[in-house]
Order: sequence, then C-alpha cells, then structure tokens
Amino acid sequence: MFNQNSIADLSEAELVEQLLADPVWRSRIIGQKGIRRDVLAFTRVPLTGVPGDCKGDVDVLLCPPNRPHAAVAIEVKRIKIGIRALRDGRPNKLGELEEGIRQSNLLATIGFSQVYFYLFVAVDSREKTLAAPNSWAGPSQELRQLLHDKISVAGLHLRVGMFKHQFVQPLDDRPLGTGSYTGDLVRLSRIVLQPPELTRWVAETIEALKPVRSRYILRRAQRI
Repeated sequence: MFNQNSIADLSEAELVEQLLADPVWRSRIIGQKGIRRDVLAFTRVPLTGVPGDCKGDVDVLLCPPNRPHAAVAIEVKRIKIGIRALRDGRPNKLGELEEGIRQSNLLATIGFSQVYFYLFVAVDSREKTLAAPNSWAGPSQELRQLLHDKISVAGLHLRVGMFKHQFVQPLDDRPLGTGSYTGDLVRLSRIVLQPPELTRWVAETIEALKPVRSRYILRRAQRI
C-alpha cells in the first residue's frame, strides 16, 4: 500500500541516531535550557565502570567540549502509533514508561549534572491522511487524551526533566521527512554538582568513544 517505511517501525536506537545526525533535528532534540549547543553526543553508552557499579546504559550522553563535569544523561522511550494503533486506539510501548522512569531515576542517583527522560511518540498517519488529504492528521482526540493521561512525572525523581517529542508521518515520504513535529517540555531538569568520581568516568569514557564517533560520522558522510 505504501512505498516508504513506517516511522513507527524505527527502533529507539534508529530514531535517536537519525535525529542526532541531522543538524535541524539535533537542535530541536538537544536544544534545551542549560544544554550548550556545541555538546558532543554519544549514544547507547554502557555504564560499565561507573561509580556504584550500576548496570545498563545511557541512551544519549551529552558533554560540552572539555567540560565532563557538565554531562547530561538522557533516557529515551518510544511510543509507537502505527496504522493499526490509529484504528483501534491502542498505542504500543506504553507499558515501557515505568521502565523509563526507573532508568531515569537511576541516572539521577548516579549523579549526572542533568538527567532527562525523553518520550518519542512516532505516529504513522498515512492511511488517515488518504481519507482526509488536507488534514495531515495525527492521533485522534481520544489518543491524545490517553497520551496526556499516561505521560506524567509521577514517580520520576524530582530533579529529572521530561520532554515529549511527537513525530507524525502523514504522507508516503521517508520517516522524519515530510511531516509534522511538536515538542512539549513537561519539566526542566535541575542542574546539580556532579561528583568528581563520576566526572572522571565521563572524561575517560568520552575519550575512549571519540574515535568510534569519528568513524561513524565519516561513514554517514560517505553515504550522503
């Protein structure tokens, strides 16, 4: 029925990588108050060796050049609203919100300077747009209300910020191509003084990841 892939089928990792690789999307995603625009961005950073010996990873680790004491840790969860979800009014991945809150709280406990919980709502409304070509329709009012009710800072550490990003694919164009976007800041992150031992871990980890990031950027440039 459609030639292009659905934005709802992109994994969390794919969505994050594509957003950070595009300068315009990158500025929207990380351009929050208190976050410098020249930050280095690293994805899926293992917490191996972090003080406290915690498990898991940081979905997005941001660090201003030569300022490891100002690291920003972002936990990402994606809510899928594909064609079927628009039909029956039941988004996928809502059940993972609790896990996102738990992981965000862990990052706050570790002591990163800032911590954010990002919700990426990926909406494929191409079928709906066919029925109403001028609407570029996203979620129905009922779905919007459901998301509003479910996306809450309840249970989230008081210093963890939350941001909801919604991406709508209304036409048969590539995901994140022609479409609409809304960004809703639910709560700003509170900036704290980062523990020195965590700052050392951030500095060592980023230094080790820089060559990997450089090779990744080069490969993307060659493909373009």
